[in-house]
Amino acid sequence: MQAIGESCFDALNYLLSSVWATSAAVFIATIVFLWVRSWLTYQPPVALTYQPMDCGDITLETLRKFDGSDFMKPLYFAVRSKVYDVTEGRDFYGPGSGYHIFAGKEVSRALAKMSLVDEDCNDKLEDLTKHQLETLGEWEAKFQEKYKVVGKVVPPKELTLSELKQHDGTDPDKPMYLAIRGTVFDVTTGKNFYGPDGVYPFAGRECARAFAMVSTEVDDCNDNLEDMSPAELDSLRDWEGRFYSKYPIVGQIKSDVSAAEAESQKSSIASHVA
Repeated sequence: MQAIGESCFDALNYLLSSVWATSAAVFIATIVFLWVRSWLTYQPPVALTYQPMDCGDITLETLRKFDGSDFMKPLYFAVRSKVYDVTEGRDFYGPGSGYHIFAGKEVSRALAKMSLVDEDCNDKLEDLTKHQLETLGEWEAKFQEKYKVVGKVVPPKELTLSELKQHDGTDPDKPMYLAIRGTVFDVTTGKNFYGPDGVYPFAGRECARAFAMVSTEVDDCNDNLEDMSPAELDSLRDWEGRFYSKYPIVGQIKSDVSAAEAESQKSSIASHVA
């Protein structure tokens, strides 16, 4: 019986050894197979490259938002009204760099004069010499070769409240505007918030009072802030900060009454008083 027991024990040990050896062999073979397959099918990762996007027509006020202070936004400057995306030149034009003074500005005059003075960051070229204008042309050629033109600097619009009303979102072919304390913002990208069916259906209106009151009532859309509390004025400033950060500034509100009409009204009132 002892001999039989020993024989069974030896057989069991042999069986277990065979199983472990087979398992180890399968495991090693699997590892080798996966490694060879990954080596044969390896493809280097696709390099991510920055692709500038067109910004269209923008005002100088909006251009200033792209000075590199917000890392999530591209870096722009303008030369003779052409807006260049110089994001890939952040080492030269980004915050802390030698030419950061150019970021977010029209820099034609500064380039022509080889100036790093803030007062020269504008498009005034009338009094420049021929040599300075040639220098500007050389800079332009370099920028056109290296950076993409993504837009154009345009003068700010001057809209009456009646004209602003035409941009209330009901016409899909027109951009959607609203005004806060006379500053007109293009809120087309926020149509779900400010369009006719939005939570704040303020498009086409001056809505300083409504934002100060955190009101969704269209009747509160005007610029009357005389009875606002300090807390409400703080609320308005918060809203203005959000809009300045998020939406392009396209212009200012002007009076619906022309200067000639205003003078005529004054004369009429004076004659009645007399």
